[in-house]
Amino acid sequence: MTVPVLIVSHGGLARELLASAKAISGQRSSADNAPIHALCVDWRAGREQAASLIEARIRQLDQEHGSGVLILTEMFGDTPCNSALRAAGVARAAVVTGVNLPMVLSLCCGAPDLDLPDLADWIWSCGRKSIQLAATGLARPAK
Repeated sequence: MTVPVLIVSHGGLARELLASAKAISGQRSSADNAPIHALCVDWRAGREQAASLIEARIRQLDQEHGSGVLILTEMFGDTPCNSALRAAGVARAAVVTGVNLPMVLSLCCGAPDLDLPDLADWIWSCGRKSIQLAATGLARPAK
């Protein structure tokens, strides 16, 4: 995978998702496989501060790799997501919301070498496939 990935979240979620995926996959550093990075936005950061931070990181990663940046955020409509969407308007980036551990693990375990739009579609599909109703544990009344 040549497109860098930036996981953006409030607090330490982005860092912990990446650390967990690396531990599960056996990946020791970002140089082992995919260029995946975590950016943790302070809970007290305002929209302007978050957008500036995210935009600077996107520009840096795009300059280093030259293939755009895939941004994964925790939730549609929150400050990291809105800031990433704003930053994506001034830099080459795609934003996928609802990041989860299976998505990050899929990236760590060998994402296909796709261009930015196709990688965004692929990881979105991985995230959707990982959400299952495994069991309810509840008896339902007969209808």
